[in-house]
Formats: sequence, C-alpha cells, structure tokens
Amino acid sequence: MTLGDLLAVLGAGQLEVELLQRDGTAVVSDVAILDPSDPVDRGHLVLAVGVDAGDPRAGEVVADAAKAGAAAVVFRATGRPGPAALAREHGISLLRAKPGTSWTRLVTLVRSVLTAATAGPESPRDRTSPSTIYGLADAIAVTVGGSVVLYDRAHRVVAYSVQGFEIDEVRRDTILGRRTPDQWIERFTTDQSAYETFHRPDEVVRVDGYENLSTRLRIAIRSEGEVLGEISVAEGRQPLGAEAEAALIRAARLAVPHLLRHRLVEDADRAARMRLLRGLLYGDAPPAADLGLGGKAGLVVIGFAGADVLPGEGGSLAGERVLHLLSLQMSSIDPAVGVLPSGSVYYALVPAVDGDRVTRLVEPALRHIRRMGITAHAAIGPWAAGPGDVPAARGVVDDLLDILRRPGWPAAPTVATAESRWPDLALLPVERALAGTAPCDQLRALRDHDELQKTDYITTLRVFLDEFGSVSRTSERLVLHPNTVRHRLERLAGIAGLDLSDPAQRLAVMVQLRALPWPAAPGGAGR
Repeated sequence: MTLGDLLAVLGAGQLEVELLQRDGTAVVSDVAILDPSDPVDRGHLVLAVGVDAGDPRAGEVVADAAKAGAAAVVFRATGRPGPAALAREHGISLLRAKPGTSWTRLVTLVRSVLTAATAGPESPRDRTSPSTIYGLADAIAVTVGGSVVLYDRAHRVVAYSVQGFEIDEVRRDTILGRRTPDQWIERFTTDQSAYETFHRPDEVVRVDGYENLSTRLRIAIRSEGEVLGEISVAEGRQPLGAEAEAALIRAARLAVPHLLRHRLVEDADRAARMRLLRGLLYGDAPPAADLGLGGKAGLVVIGFAGADVLPGEGGSLAGERVLHLLSLQMSSIDPAVGVLPSGSVYYALVPAVDGDRVTRLVEPALRHIRRMGITAHAAIGPWAAGPGDVPAARGVVDDLLDILRRPGWPAAPTVATAESRWPDLALLPVERALAGTAPCDQLRALRDHDELQKTDYITTLRVFLDEFGSVSRTSERLVLHPNTVRHRLERLAGIAGLDLSDPAQRLAVMVQLRALPWPAAPGGAGR
C-alpha cells in the first residue's frame, strides 16, 4: 500500500502532511515505534515517540530512517516545524500525528489498514466462521428473530442473512440490488423515519405502519462517537418485542470491528479510484489512466454544488449521504461512474450519452438533496473527446456553478449547461478581469449621489439596461409611471454624464454593474 493511499484512508483526523515526497508513492509495509533495540526496516512508517520535531535529535531520526529505507517519519504535532529541509534532501516524507491521537491507537489503525488492504472483502461464501461479517449477520438473525441486513454509513448492503424468515419484497429487492430501492430511500428521507438512527445512534428505532413493509428494528453501529453503519432486522411471523430490541443493542456493539474492517477495505479501494478520477479532472492522471467507463463516444463532466455550501470532503455523515445519493444516480448511466467530492463541489465523470437523459438523471438527484434540507445546483459540461479534454470541460463546469451561485439567482435547484448559459459564460472573463477594480467615474458619481441624496438611480439604470432600453418594461418592474422613468433617466444621465444612446457606453456600464459589488437599493423610491 502506498503512503498516499494510507493517508487517504486514515483521513485528516489522524495524520497531517508536513512534507510528502514523490507524491506519496512510497510503499508502506509496517509501522514502527522509534526504539534503538528495534531497528527500522524498509517501508516502515516510523513513529518518533518522545522526540519533538524541533529538537536537534529530530534530524538524526529522519536521517537514520531514510538510510534504512523508511517510507515516512511521524512526529507529534506541537506547532514547531520539523526538519523538512533535511527530509527533502534524504527523500523521506514527514507527517504529524494530530493532538489527541495516541501512538498506540495510531499503530492499531495503520496495521488494520495494511491488513485490510491485502485481505480483500468478504463474500457471502465466507460463512464458515462466526468471526466473518456474514457469520455475524446469521447470529443476529437467530438471536433477534428476523431477517438481517447490515449497511455501511453510505447505506450500501455489507452483509445479510435470511435464515428461513419470511421477507417482504422490499427486503428481497434490497438484498438483490445491494441497496435500498430508490422509492423507499425517497419515502424514508421524506418521512424522516428509518434514518432516525443517525440522530438517535444509541437507540433502537422501530419502523412500522408502512403498507407492504414488515416492521423493522434498526440501530446505528458506532465506534468512538462515529457512525459506521446500521443494522436492520425485519419482522417475520413472530413480533419483535423488548427482548429483540435488547439483543439488537448487543449486536450493534459486536458489529463494530466488522464494520471497521469493511470500511478500511472499501476506503482503500475508493481512495485509489478517487485519486485517478481527480487526476483525470485536473489533468494529473497518467496517460494510461482508465476508470473503466464504457463506450468511446467521449466523456461529460457533471458538477453539483450548493446554493451556499454542500458538505464536501470533511467526511461528515451528511457528506457521505450526499456522496452516496449522487453515486447511485450517476451509476445508472454507467456502473463504473464515480463521484468525487472536491471542496464544496461533487464531480461525476460519465460517458457521453444523450444530453436530455443526463438532465433527467440529474434533476431527481437535486430533489433528493433538497429533501435533506440542502438546495443544490448542477452544471453539465461540454463534450470531451478524451481524457485530455476533461480538465477544460471541468473548468466550464466550475464557471457554470459560479454563475448559478451568484446572489439573486432563484433558490430552486437548477441545472445549467454551456448552451443554456452561454451569454453568462461569454461575459465571465470580462467580469473577472474587472473584479476588484474601481467603477468608472460616471457610475461612481451616480453611486455618490444615491448615498448622499437617498435616491435610487443605480437600480433604475440597472433595470433599464436589463430590459434593453424599454421604458415600458422598466416602469412595470419598478412599478412606476413611464413618464417618471423617463424623468429619472434624464436626471441620472445628467448627474453621471452618460449618453445612453451610445451603445459602447451602455455596454461598458452594463458589464460594470454585473461585475462590481453595489449596495442594496434603498427602501424608498428614488427622486
């Protein structure tokens, strides 16, 4: 496993990077605590226990570790800089253990990740030992008294057990499809019933009262305050009472190590795939990079962003749910499609298909996100002939999302394309070039007059130009008599020294009104 993959799996909550050599491609074979009696070996992640990064001895530790072929040295994060120059000279990476992370826990986590990365995921055939996750599912089914599905935190099926219990159609479809059917995800999200386990993590949630759905008992699987997944037990012929709930609470504790192992395996695989997707989107991927997307008709980038901010790369539960929801929607285009959270944007790279079909798949995804209390927009980029054209297409998606998130746009979820927003895209370079500059003397004079005299000539001019110089439509929008609008235009032209019959002046003023920040219009009418 490479150092980069290890860091991606552990996340920023455990280790932070001070210096990453060779893009994290060094192979990590084991973790070692600094000890003179226990020599460092090639590929070790060396934990510099008892050595401050700012001490002179830190340089010796780095030099010795590099000489032994170690992958990286980890110091405790104390705020003092480490020997980065020496590490760069010797070609070894420097990491920092976050405050509150014990060395013992870090050893356990690293070794668990390395073991999981080589062990591979379990399958339904791995039932010979009760220590497997499928063996656990069998045990839960027997002790609680119903068919069982174990989900990860993104609500994908990890394991299941029927054990002869009667199951309804929803449970059958969930097991076969490896996820809850879309219509039930929508109902549970709207009703805020089944997913209450995320908000009541230590309680058993009873889900009943749905037609064609047998009663469910559900409970979150947690480790050190973090939700790892969920157990769902469906009622058979015998009701699930208080004893079943008590047994389910015990089962949730037993499931913790199994879900940790599953997550480590999944995260290692996903981290490698996400790095490749990021490389394609930003132009850093190797020439032979291939995500396995079918077809040779080209690629399309789709971006999702909130009207404010979507939960992105922070690893939050809300972010996982958004990522899972978008992954499900996009995988219906092609099973190999992945979704990459980057900052506050989620990107999907899909094979080029009919544009209307992509829009039809994007719109329901935005509605699902809206039910989570988040208003999101989507942008569909232009056609990319191959991987080399993907970064430019992603750049257009970013521009479209910037346009959609401007103040004043409708709050309803919106899907934008380069074709539908071409005027905004054409003006965007000019607006960005003007950003941060001072307005022209004419607009500055008008703004100063508005502030001093409590008039509203800026708004009148803005609406007039938006309405392509139509006095009648301007009067309708401002709820004023047309003669009043004409009088205002004469007055503001005189104050600002503007000739509104000059196309060049109109264009220059329009662009500045779009690009530069202007104060909100006063509540009273202008003079």
